Amino acid sequence: MEDEFKINVYEIMGTSTPAGRTSEDGYPAGDTIKNLILENWDKYEKLSIYVEGIVQMTKPFVDEAFAKVLETHSLDEFNQKLHFPDANDRIVGSLNGAIKLRLKIIKMHKEREEQA
Repeated sequence: MEDEFKINVYEIMGTSTPAGRTSEDGYPAGDTIKNLILENWDKYEKLSIYVEGIVQMTKPFVDEAFAKVLETHSLDEFNQKLHFPDANDRIVGSLNGAIKLRLKIIKMHKEREEQA
């Protein structure tokens, strides 16, 4: 297993304000980053997400790119694997908010499945 895979959000997205969930229109979106994360999850010990040059990310983008990883990996796995070495307080806050919301959604889906 390789040591580290680096993902530069600004380079991939080509903007300081990434937005959007899906890249259906040909432009990169949240799913572009999420797919990169998931494709490299088992190949590397650590995935470093660099956000230098990013001013702000929309909530749908953050949810799709990062929080939806929790649909296939636990919060502990997420915290051990993903690193945001240059994230400022605003970006960390938006990540934490998206993760909390996604965990509630996952819990709600599990409860509904159990009731069915």
